Amino acid sequence: MNAQITVQGKTEFDFSKIRINSDYNIIIHCVYDPFSQFETEFAFLHTLTANDLVILWHPVEQGHFESGWMNKLDDMVASAAYKLVYLTGCGHKQNVNDQIPHKFDLRFFPVFDVRVKDMFPKVGLIKLDKKYAYMCLNAKDVAHRRYVLGTLIDAGLLEKGVLSYQCTEGISTSLTDFDHISSEQEQEKINKLLTLCDAHIPIILDGNTVAGAIDFGVFANTYLNIVGETHFVAIPHGINTSFVTEKTFTAIANNQVFIIVGHPGSLDLLKSLGYKTFDSIIDESYDTESNNTKRLFKVTEEIIRFISRPIDAIKKDYVHVLDIIEHNRKLLFSTSLEQRLQELVNTL
Repeated sequence: MNAQITVQGKTEFDFSKIRINSDYNIIIHCVYDPFSQFETEFAFLHTLTANDLVILWHPVEQGHFESGWMNKLDDMVASAAYKLVYLTGCGHKQNVNDQIPHKFDLRFFPVFDVRVKDMFPKVGLIKLDKKYAYMCLNAKDVAHRRYVLGTLIDAGLLEKGVLSYQCTEGISTSLTDFDHISSEQEQEKINKLLTLCDAHIPIILDGNTVAGAIDFGVFANTYLNIVGETHFVAIPHGINTSFVTEKTFTAIANNQVFIIVGHPGSLDLLKSLGYKTFDSIIDESYDTESNNTKRLFKVTEEIIRFISRPIDAIKKDYVHVLDIIEHNRKLLFSTSLEQRLQELVNTL
């Protein structure tokens, strides 16, 4: 076999150890903008032959399923002699073909977990006696994160946790990323809790703007990580996303229980990768709620219930799920992008 592997575009990963078990020449193309730069992004496809296998890798996109570029790619691939697979970083249970029928091979290929393991030490010692009930780290001022902060303020729980709310892009004056609000009472509840935050933000923790720069001891001293994920409201048109980022895997790397304020199906995505969650101590039914407002209410109510209890009760729950915490940490630090890509290549 004289096949080779070529990587196009910027990437921090080393693919030199990938073994090729076929006669295909494998081209890994790092996709950045299929929307406005389609012709430039995919011009190289016109030069390929039947001996080529193309892996289009778009690891961190959100809302990329759009008919315009997908139809163009379909047209390019329809009569092509080469083999092509498109790897996306979100949507592990993709239903995009129901909404935008396509012919090219589209697969879920996450990388956020393997990126996070390089941010933190591979810790083995777990601290049982912690000072704080929870941690809640936030950079941008967005609606679902501010609502969580508002519920913590309203419940008088700021002193029980470690918080940041940095407003790195300024304080938003248009928090509109809610939908499914069904009554004036729900709108009034949301407005009240968002407004409660005005006197408190921004909140800066130790002068650091990224999680990886915060002293590890802060993570070790908290039981629960309230994960304000990047996105909360799923993209429109009924397309599944289930987008989970380094924010969630930071909790796993640091031996924390976590509750995710994010897309529906976030916990299900983690389970699809082999990670375990905490349904024995946390009501995780919020993860299956597709109505965004109901999911927001449900997850914040569970957050308040969990952290309002005495610290000894929270510690007892933490001890109860130590096997899950250890399983997740071991899995996180044992996986690699190269290994995951090799497993994919072996099936192509």
